Amino acid sequence: MKKSIVLVFALILSCNLFAQSFDSSKIRAGAGLVYASEIGNIGITLNGVYSFTDKWEGAFGYSHIFEKDYVSYNIFDFDAHYVFHQQDDKMNFYGIGGLNITSVKVDIPDLGFGIGGSASDSSVGINLGVGMNYKLSDKLNLAPEARFTIVEDTYFRIGASLQYMF
Repeated sequence: MKKSIVLVFALILSCNLFAQSFDSSKIRAGAGLVYASEIGNIGITLNGVYSFTDKWEGAFGYSHIFEKDYVSYNIFDFDAHYVFHQQDDKMNFYGIGGLNITSVKVDIPDLGFGIGGSASDSSVGINLGVGMNYKLSDKLNLAPEARFTIVEDTYFRIGASLQYMF
């Protein structure tokens, strides 16, 4: 009987130790900066992450690439994160895979010749990349990411966001 109690106690203790994850909260939300290589400009990004398990997260992101040469981009990301390496209780690394919707808007002003206007187009693609979570404090997380977005005109993005952990 004593061996059974000790065994049950050891199992409960080990389950609690393995159940501790990178962050005890399930939801993170934040904002940051992003650079899109083929587009050649910077933008802002807003994102949210929900931790389903210690290994799997779901993420939503919106990025607006600022206007350059009358062209601006709005990017929506619906991703899954797979945590493939847990460095310690402050840092982990994850792979990114998901769907992307890229919207392009061209807005040419009328320069007095009656020629001007705007046009827009959207395309659907996939995201592939890597990211890192670095816990700055109990409530703040730094999340740099690098990803390829494969659409009609494939582009590479690199950026980082500061996330609040709820």
